[in-house]
Amino acid sequence: MTNYEVNADASSSGSTMQEKELSHPHTPTLPHLHNDPVVMTTVEPEVNPDNKSAKIEANSQILSAAPHVSATSDKVKAQKGYWKQRLVIRPRFEGDPRDELSHFRKAIILAVVSQAGSLGGFSSTIYFPSLVQITHDLQASQTAINASVSLFILFMGISPLVSSTLSDRYKIRRALYIGFTLIFALASLGGGFSNSAATLIIARIFQSIGSGGASILGAGTVADIYPPEEQGTSMGLMFLGQFLGPVLGPPIGGLLAQAFGWQSTFFFMAIASAIIILELFFLLPETYREEPKDMLEALEEKCGSVGDDSQAVTSKTRFNPFQAVLLLRHSVVMLASIETGMVFALMFSIETIVPLLFTEFYHLNESKVGLTYLGAGGGSILGSVLGGKLSDLSLMRAKEKNGGKLVLEDRLSANMWIAGFAIVPFGSLLFGWGAEKHLSIALPIVGFALYNFGMAQVLAAGAAYLVNCIPGQGSSATAAANFLRMIFACIASLIAQIVVDKIGYGYYGVILAVLNIFCMALFLLVRWKGASMREAAIRKEQAT
Repeated sequence: MTNYEVNADASSSGSTMQEKELSHPHTPTLPHLHNDPVVMTTVEPEVNPDNKSAKIEANSQILSAAPHVSATSDKVKAQKGYWKQRLVIRPRFEGDPRDELSHFRKAIILAVVSQAGSLGGFSSTIYFPSLVQITHDLQASQTAINASVSLFILFMGISPLVSSTLSDRYKIRRALYIGFTLIFALASLGGGFSNSAATLIIARIFQSIGSGGASILGAGTVADIYPPEEQGTSMGLMFLGQFLGPVLGPPIGGLLAQAFGWQSTFFFMAIASAIIILELFFLLPETYREEPKDMLEALEEKCGSVGDDSQAVTSKTRFNPFQAVLLLRHSVVMLASIETGMVFALMFSIETIVPLLFTEFYHLNESKVGLTYLGAGGGSILGSVLGGKLSDLSLMRAKEKNGGKLVLEDRLSANMWIAGFAIVPFGSLLFGWGAEKHLSIALPIVGFALYNFGMAQVLAAGAAYLVNCIPGQGSSATAAANFLRMIFACIASLIAQIVVDKIGYGYYGVILAVLNIFCMALFLLVRWKGASMREAAIRKEQAT
């Protein structure tokens, strides 16, 4: 039986014994035995509470007095408990998952949630190379095709608001992962059988709802199972799935569309999501921690508890999926969300103009256009791993200098500022002017790769900061930032080609560079004033 399975009878009898102990302070304490259905009536011998050896001996006497339970009975109960934990909507995790779970188990969980998070990025771009096919087969207008892209992005911002609010309200993650991924799988099947632009758009919207609702839970899961000093690295690894999706989607989509038609891209996503549902069902436990004990514990005590009492009040209020958006009223959340949203949105705008660029100016076919995204994928992978690791190292070094005190702003390490102020703008300019002058195809590919390398470092540190920004509302703060990010991405993807047609690729690269520098300057305010901003945000949330 796993360490997070709880027998209802045992826990009930345990709580009764605890009440008796509180009413009789001199009554010796019986050990709390998890998952043991046997009710023991043996009285513990009197021992000196300061004598540890006597305590151990007394506990041994109690255990030896318990009735014998056969191995077969234990095995049957373990099997029942296993399936109960898999089928129940709100299973409990006994203890702290950061301490109870092994490193291997955490790695498995991280891999599964990273795969679930990749579905949105994968499905958003896997059919880019086949847009011409779709337009011809469905006799769709360009407006309808653009709507299928922009509405997908828009609902990728709205859906996480619902899933994160449900997660923080009902203290669950696993059931939401499975439920939203199931929506995605069914929508993918519907997309493959679409025979009109309208049905395709509807399928894309529900794909977005399913993938967006599942992907946003990843940051909360990372915060559940990893201590603060390891969250940067693990957050970077989690983002690998979200980064690899948009990068691997076009080459796979191009190959599938060329060989089997555009419908095969939807069926491919349906099969992939079905596999992920099985992984979520069998490999993912419920990890939600009701009482987080993270680096902001001291700040919580200073500003007052925002734990059980505030959560109890929340559970009685009317369900409002847009409640998470209100967290953007706090300056610390807004300023951090602006840069993490802008750097992602501008990357997505580059993705939308790449197919036309490489088709018209470099005369590549569908499959070769898809392969050009691999450079950006390599940049994302390297940036995620490096950025997350350096963010953790920065936090731990600052902790040593501060006498063991963790300060959340120390996570915003030097490499992140170099990436945001220099690498991302340089990549933007290299991509833009390389394409504008029709130079070697390597220049826009390398420029896009450098952009993603810098972007991944900013997002890894920024996401780890946001998930711990307001205690007890990590999923909601992440969802609020994601909502702003998808609004930016929706607008950028709609106007990117229009702007390029007006001013050219070169000056578009200049716009990308200037916007990133400006938004990084806003993020710099968080580095300087973040602690006081967080304290003010916690007080406002407590008052609300």
